[in-house]
Amino acid sequence: MLRKYFIGSLFIILLLMGCAQSTAAYPNPETETPTSTSLPILSGDWKIKMTHSGGIMGLLRSVEVSADGKYTVTDERASQTFSGELGANELAKLVEVISTSEYISPSGPEGMVCADCFVYDLEIQGSDSTLTIQLNDINLPDSGMAHVVGYLRGLIDKALK
Repeated sequence: MLRKYFIGSLFIILLLMGCAQSTAAYPNPETETPTSTSLPILSGDWKIKMTHSGGIMGLLRSVEVSADGKYTVTDERASQTFSGELGANELAKLVEVISTSEYISPSGPEGMVCADCFVYDLEIQGSDSTLTIQLNDINLPDSGMAHVVGYLRGLIDKALK
């Protein structure tokens, strides 16, 4: 009987230790600071792609927008694809959101695990460079990219209604 309690207690302790976050992986704020990166310039021929995945229901949606305003939204779970074209005001708003945003690299560990978080794989191909990043619900608020992700998520939601 005592052995069952010992094994049960050991299991619970190991389970709790596995869920704890280690502070050793975090940078020292006195010596290491997050770096800021300007987003690519959206002029000429550009493209933005975002994949929105994860969550408790295993979401897998994506959006791709090109410089001419044409976009494609895909919901892999529902096997649906929608195409459309942004109006001039919507396209100008997207360009404004991108041009006024700045990516701030996460101050926590790069591989931060979040079991039920949404993950946002974002690629912005501009005329001068390409930026590819992965964000999640934990590091999105401090990344400087919340408005970009919010705009693209809104586009996905609007297309899938």
